[in-house]
Amino acid sequence: MQATERLVDVGEFKVNYASAGKGESVLLFHGSDHREDWHVWEPILPLADSYSVVMPDLLGYGKSSAPEETPDYRVQAQVMKDFVDGQSIGKANLVGAGWGGQVALEFALSWPDSVRSLVLVASAYDKGQIGRMPKLRKPTLIMYAEDDMVTQLKAGYLLRDAIGTSRLEVLGVVADDPRYGFTVSHKLERFRAPQVLQLMRLFLSRPEAMISEPPETEDELRGVAMRKQKEEGPGPT
Repeated sequence: MQATERLVDVGEFKVNYASAGKGESVLLFHGSDHREDWHVWEPILPLADSYSVVMPDLLGYGKSSAPEETPDYRVQAQVMKDFVDGQSIGKANLVGAGWGGQVALEFALSWPDSVRSLVLVASAYDKGQIGRMPKLRKPTLIMYAEDDMVTQLKAGYLLRDAIGTSRLEVLGVVADDPRYGFTVSHKLERFRAPQVLQLMRLFLSRPEAMISEPPETEDELRGVAMRKQKEEGPGPT
């Protein structure tokens, strides 16, 4: 399926994006390599046979506005939220690769009501985000390669432990082809596209069924707290 490109105004910026398909929205954020733009997701475009796939160029990349200094992940997340609102995309499934995962995380942490689920592919993150992650409570699929030497697999385990409603999928060795450098293990959306696509399809079809711990309701959390207090007895007077 072929994607259609558009350039739209988002506040003071212009955001270029490509889209294809119809259905539930899937918003994909690329990584931080200066050569990257929405085209990195072309191997994942078959997803558009079941979903509305939207692939923006982040600020400073592709055909989007290029400020003198590339905005950090917080600004990128805010601009992407404004973009989503401006295009009436509605509640979306967010997918982020590398630094794009950090942008997706910030989006989900800041505006959880605008997010259905989250897919993090070899995702970066900021230490300041870690303490906020337990409150995310959105079904989250995390993918890392066994031999990722950029963010490293231990980051995947940290994210899994911080986001209670998550599942970690570890892909086998990627950088075993002497024609490519070790960084290919950090670019799974291109170098392990069939596996990534298959996992995304499974997850997006039933997000809650794939996570290790279903989201708890406020009533359930309140009940646990009350039972614990009753077991411990009254405090000192």
